[in-house]
Amino acid sequence: MKNIKKLILGVGVLLFIMTSCSSDEMKYEPSVVRDYALQLNGNTWNINVGISTRPIFIYKDNGDYFGNYSSLYRFALEKGSYKFIASDIPAEMVPLPVNLNDFVVPQSVNADQKVNLSAVVPYATPFEEKLTMNILTRTGTLRLKSKDIVADPGYAVIKTTVSVKRNGYKVSDETFVKGDMTVSRSKKTTTGGINYLDDFIVFQTDEAANNVTIRIEFMTADLVVVKTKEIEGSFPILGNGVTNIDFNLNDPDTPIIKDYVVTINGVVQTK
Repeated sequence: MKNIKKLILGVGVLLFIMTSCSSDEMKYEPSVVRDYALQLNGNTWNINVGISTRPIFIYKDNGDYFGNYSSLYRFALEKGSYKFIASDIPAEMVPLPVNLNDFVVPQSVNADQKVNLSAVVPYATPFEEKLTMNILTRTGTLRLKSKDIVADPGYAVIKTTVSVKRNGYKVSDETFVKGDMTVSRSKKTTTGGINYLDDFIVFQTDEAANNVTIRIEFMTADLVVVKTKEIEGSFPILGNGVTNIDFNLNDPDTPIIKDYVVTINGVVQTK
């Protein structure tokens, strides 16, 4: 009888342990993210096998950083709700993990960095629907080109300053941080301005109030300003686009440059 009681007690304990384990397994059982696709500006995008780039970033539902994953393989997550973003240049876009709600990508002070990020995509277990993340370029290129055929030996450095109205991109809601900012670059010239060419990568403007303006300083080799000019008007920047301005640097007596041609994505604009 005593042995029977022990046997019954042992079976009860075993059933309790099995039930507890089963409950824990149900609680922590992972779900596999199987079906997902990445796009870059609306076009299918894949990384090559063997490349260690991990373009997928996952955050918890409250915005806390969770992890960084490759798009080459399926991966498992604990049951729950998550938020996904993606970038084809992850090291540049997410240099440090922060809460998604505080994640702002600043305008590059050197105007030399694209901002390529998808919208935030909510995704919850059991991960049955296809997960699609479209990485969008949130910046465009301002390209300045001189048409001069006559050199001006009076300067050796061209400093161009571009004034912008947006100084950051907030990832959580796809909005831009408004604020006046200038980005500038100096380039040496041995041709007196002939064949001057420079690109500035800045945030897309979307509306006229956010258009960029341009000021040019002409300096000696010792960085003494000889003269200053501005290009008349303001200019739109399209996401993943190029705003090209052809103009003369060396026309005399032109503190305001009014004679120029603007081409946006290959289409000549009318003033």
